[in-house]
Order: sequence, then C-alpha cells, then structure tokens
Amino acid sequence: MKKRCLILGLLILVILQSALLTGCWSSKEVEKLAIVTLVGIDYARENGSDVWTVTARILNPNANGKGEDQQSTGKGKQDILLQGKGRTQQDAILDYSAHSSRSPFYAHHSAYLFGEEAARKKMADITENIMRFWQTRPKNLMIVTKGKAQQVLEAGAAVDNLLSNELKELAEYKAAATGYSYGVIMSDFTAWLESSDRDAVASLVKVVPPDLPGSDRQNLMEGLAVFRADKLVGWLNKEETRGYLLIAQKISRGQMSIPVKKDDKLFSYFLGSSKSKIESLVTGDKISYRVTIKTLGEVDDNAGIELGADDIREVESAINDRLRELAMMAVDKSKEYDSDFLGFSEKLHRSKLVTWKKLGQDWRDSFREADVEIVVDAKVVRTGKIGKKLNIKQ
Repeated sequence: MKKRCLILGLLILVILQSALLTGCWSSKEVEKLAIVTLVGIDYARENGSDVWTVTARILNPNANGKGEDQQSTGKGKQDILLQGKGRTQQDAILDYSAHSSRSPFYAHHSAYLFGEEAARKKMADITENIMRFWQTRPKNLMIVTKGKAQQVLEAGAAVDNLLSNELKELAEYKAAATGYSYGVIMSDFTAWLESSDRDAVASLVKVVPPDLPGSDRQNLMEGLAVFRADKLVGWLNKEETRGYLLIAQKISRGQMSIPVKKDDKLFSYFLGSSKSKIESLVTGDKISYRVTIKTLGEVDDNAGIELGADDIREVESAINDRLRELAMMAVDKSKEYDSDFLGFSEKLHRSKLVTWKKLGQDWRDSFREADVEIVVDAKVVRTGKIGKKLNIKQ
C-alpha cells in the first residue's frame, strides 16, 4: 500500500512539473518583441494642455548585414526611430508603440534622455513613472539635454553602430576619464531626489555641429545638469564639472588632462586618481566645511618646464593651486544655484546630528552661508622618460 501511494505521489509530481514547464500564458516570443535601447522624453504646454513627446530607438530586426543593397533599402540600419505624442506620458508611449507591429521590450534599455523643459517642470512625475515600471533597471543612465531629447536621438551615433552603446560608453568611461561629465545612474539619481540633505545632478549631452565638412551632427557629453529638489536649475561647464568630481566623486579612471600654469607656461597634469574628504566644523552658531583632496598624476606635456627632483615641489604647488581653483568653481556654482549637489549638508547630517536638527528646512540656506576651505595635496608620481628639459643647441 505504501509503495503504491509513493508511486502515485511521484506520478502526480511529474504531471505538475510538466504543466509548470510548458511556459507562461503572458510570455511573448522574442521575434514579436521590439527591443528598445533608448527613450527620450519631452514636455510642453500647448493651448493650456500638457503635451508629452516620447522618442525611442529600437533595434532593427532586418539589420542582418552591412551590404550595399541593404543600406540602399534602409535594412542595414542597426536601429529605428519611433515617436509618439499624448496628453500623458503613457499615452505618448502607446502612441509610438502603435507604429510597430511588435511589443516594446525595455530590459535592454540603457538610458533615459530628458528635454530641458521636462527636467525643469516635470522631473518628479517622470521619475516616479519610470520607477514604477517593472522593466526599469537601477543602472539605467539619466541624461539631460539643453533643448529637446528628440534632437539627440535624431542625431544618432557618430562612431558606434548604436547610439545607446555610444552614450553608455561615453557616460561610463570616456566622460569621467576626461572629466568632461559623469555618468549618473537611476538608483543614485532617485536617491538624491528623495534625500533630505542633498540635491541631484544628471549627465548632460548636447548635439554639436560637425567639425569636418560632410560629417553628421554629433552628440557630446560635456558638463552636468544641476537640480534643486526635483527641478532643473542650471548647468555646470567642463571646468566646474571637474571641480564636482574632485569634491564629490572618487576619480579612478583616466587620465584626466588638466592644464596648469607655472612661470607663464602651460603644462598638463594627467590626473590618474583622487579621493576627497569633507569635514563639517561647528563653532557656536557658525558652520563651515573643510575639503581635503588628494591626487596622484603625472606630467608628460611640460612645455619646457624643469622636472628634476628639486623642481617637482614647485610644480606640485602650481597643481595644488589649479585644482583648488576648480573645486571652488563647483562650490561657488552650488551656492549660486542654492543647490547642495556636492554633499556638504549630507556630511553635516551624519556627523553633527544635533546641529542638523536645528536647521530643519533651512539646510540649503545654511550651506549657502557657510565658509568652505579647500586643501589639496597633489602628487606627481611620474614625469615621463626624462627629468630635466632638453638642452637643444641652437
């Protein structure tokens, strides 16, 4: 009897497993999916109503090769541009989806691009809508552009076959390595928006005209978009972005070339790595901050400056002054925008809780009025193959 029950139980288990392995009723075959790689979101008010424009790039299912015949028919293009409009974000998404016989699939999506107007007025609504979607990934890039996101997606890639790959490479490596920008991912951006002690930044990309005749428009990732709470309030240029990186981020990629002047001569300091520390100081009712920045780098492009053992200290002093100047540019811009995107108030919150609680909702005002001291310790660890400058006979 026991043996018969055991056999019956195993048979029922096999039948149940077979039923479960047949698949999900809501699944879709890959041949019926439109693989979305990028999404651009624009917002405007027209005749007193909200108008959303959503632009997407999807992989071209007919891009089987790069032959001349395929390119002439358009089938060789790696991705396709779709666009929809609506009174709500979802309505615009459904509108562009209607132009494709396939169902949009966002699991391979790499970045969201936001037009300037959308970032200034509707960033909280957009972010919440994105975060509620089950296919959203925490490492999706958050990129803002001056003007419309549509223009960036229309410009396409300059070097890579796919714009999504190009923007991802720029944000994750090239922009940070050069100090031009910084790749902000969704999890960090959302945490900053929700934070009670820090404001957010996002990557900035812009469409630039071609440098060479006959070439197409290109996308350049340069600078950062600055937010106060959930509203876009301004921009950081390339130098201010480098100041942001020195204070708020650990630099470990590069080498970032920073022009430095010494004895009326310009040379390049190739910054290879840096780390920073922010200290909050409270004296009575006065709050101030000290930022310590330590960097390692090399000098190869020396413009005829002596780089012997006795000269390195003077060179490092000039580098310290330049890096301090860049860091203060970011601090001044932060105070100008009344946006603590550098994380000073966050440090005060963690280290001086009693003082923080007294500030309440005025924490941005407190930072704006605080003194900030920048201490830089830059080291030159390599000077190329030679030390002293070449003594060329005339």
